[in-house]
Amino acid sequence: MVTVRQMIDERRFIIHFQPILSVRGRTFFGVEALIRGVSADGTPISPAMLFERADAEGLGMELDRLARHLAIESFHPLWERNKRLLLFVNFESKLIDSYEPGSYLFDGLLKRHGIPFSNIVLEIKEDEIGDTARLEAFCTHYRNLGFNIALDDFGVGRSSFDRLAVVRPDIIKIDRSLIAGIDGDHIHREIVHAICRMSTNIGAIALAEGVETPEEAAYAKYAGATLIQGFWTARPTPDPVCENFPLKIDAIKTRCDRLQNDRRAHTESLREQAESLCESFCETFSSPEELIGWHEAFEPLLSDVSNIEALYLINTSAKQIGPTLLRGKTRSFFEPAEHGSDHSRKEYFVRTLDSKNGYHLTANYVSLATGNLCCTCAVKIEIADRTYVLCMDFIR
Repeated sequence: MVTVRQMIDERRFIIHFQPILSVRGRTFFGVEALIRGVSADGTPISPAMLFERADAEGLGMELDRLARHLAIESFHPLWERNKRLLLFVNFESKLIDSYEPGSYLFDGLLKRHGIPFSNIVLEIKEDEIGDTARLEAFCTHYRNLGFNIALDDFGVGRSSFDRLAVVRPDIIKIDRSLIAGIDGDHIHREIVHAICRMSTNIGAIALAEGVETPEEAAYAKYAGATLIQGFWTARPTPDPVCENFPLKIDAIKTRCDRLQNDRRAHTESLREQAESLCESFCETFSSPEELIGWHEAFEPLLSDVSNIEALYLINTSAKQIGPTLLRGKTRSFFEPAEHGSDHSRKEYFVRTLDSKNGYHLTANYVSLATGNLCCTCAVKIEIADRTYVLCMDFIR
């Protein structure tokens, strides 16, 4: 078996690049450099196995430095063809833990090739770095030189939100475990959406890693990711080409448009159902006094209408009138709002009262009562010249 020492001495390595696309800018944004060793029989050795063997031979730091140098040399021809292209290179976390200024400088190599520091993105895994002071020193040093910083594999392991202030990343790479199957997983969609929204608020770009299907790409974009990377985009190659990338981006847009249209159609269907229910409600009760027992008259509705999980009525003082009507069994810890409960801080109540059309539909959420995926539709109604808000929790 060829040792890592032999591979370093004989330069038995191949640099592959995996493309990164901007779905917002419709551009070939960058490439991530991935080093592979070459065994005695010519078969490739994966990066994970390569660095594991290097660590065993005490050559982790040397291989780490060599990988970046080889990546830059291999990237140069790509950059010559596209001066806006960015190169993503990895830093071994344990090396940052022992970081001293000047330890890993490769400024000279970039200058020799004429590649601006701003075309380089340094990927780090902050959750594997124990020394926060050295992490901050590393990020500050390279950021001041003009390099970009990316947080890799964010959202898994021991990812620490408080370290965002230390790293101040330009790019946040959302781990592939959150992207896999996102088209069918509401919780993953919510997590990815939250990370994307946070990224925007702190001045970072969200990148979805491990995209393997057009559906995952579309849902990642729909959740707010600006950049995507994965086998569906392109597999790593020594010389990636971008002829089909516009078609890939167009395919994502088509699917996102379809998602948006489906959502609008479903929203309109819920609105029609809610308006019909409100008409029935207003026809049933003609005075405020009758509303005390409204739940008794409408309780059979929950059996007749399969997609309603809960009904509750609120007056303009934000006080609930009567109990909450709930379908079926609820979680043992759930405590439904009762008569007189205060809803003044509920967004759906405030928005409905403030809206001109007297209607508000929330985003999807997981019901505390049942664990079902739901949304709340709130509609302003008038009974005997008094205003109320009738709320309906629909099962999605």
